[in-house]
Amino acid sequence: MFVTNHVLAGALIGRALGGHPVASFGVGVISHFLMDSCPHWGMSDEEPFSWEKFYPIARCDGCLGLAAMAVGAGLAPGSSRKAVISGMLGAASVDADKPMLYFLGWNPFPLAVRRLHLRVQRQAPNRLGFEIAVGASLALAVLAASLRRKRD
Repeated sequence: MFVTNHVLAGALIGRALGGHPVASFGVGVISHFLMDSCPHWGMSDEEPFSWEKFYPIARCDGCLGLAAMAVGAGLAPGSSRKAVISGMLGAASVDADKPMLYFLGWNPFPLAVRRLHLRVQRQAPNRLGFEIAVGASLALAVLAASLRRKRD
């Protein structure tokens, strides 16, 4: 799943859990594994992993994910901003292995976490449309939550 989608889900989790940043982080981490268990875009298991194919999309997604974090934090009401940021960080943290591997050559997670992450993945190269639809839906949900909050 795109890290941007995880970030947007984390923003919604933080809004739902309001003043509970620690719980938001934890639920964000759990949401990451749940989302990765849904069919989503990714490299095929049938061909060897290729940074040349993965990196251009990952770079764009990473930049979009950072922008989503800034917007999510900026749109969050002050009373739940810490929880929103924590939810976004928790939801995105599990994918920190990819930039760490690419830039530093090592995975920061214990073997058990790596195995779990690989086991839940349901990805294939033909699911890009689904991935984009999920991201658009989550972005609209974050925007709707922000607009609803302004009316209250």
